[in-house]
Amino acid sequence: MQAQSNAQKMTNRKFAGVGAFISVFVLLIIYYTNSNIGFPDGHLTEFDVFYKEVLFPIFIAVNILYLIVFTTLYFVKKKASNGLIFYVLTLIIIAVIYYYFSINLENGQGG
Repeated sequence: MQAQSNAQKMTNRKFAGVGAFISVFVLLIIYYTNSNIGFPDGHLTEFDVFYKEVLFPIFIAVNILYLIVFTTLYFVKKKASNGLIFYVLTLIIIAVIYYYFSINLENGQGG
């Protein structure tokens, strides 16, 4: 019985570790995307301004919260698989929101 419990704890730690790794990776991508806004001439489109002022802070806050949750779950050895599922769903929602505003606000793409 004890061996199953230890195996379950290790599996939960793996889910928490994967979630923390994905959170850090997504944070780096979001930060990199934000740092390239306005490159090379400094011109900000309507979407760029909206992204910098609204979407970027929300995306960063959500990812930092998930990073804190996964780090805590890693050390406490609690069940992290549900958190990882919710995080993936949150990332999908973030991608849909980003896509929606990128096609509905002026984003500098010509035609």
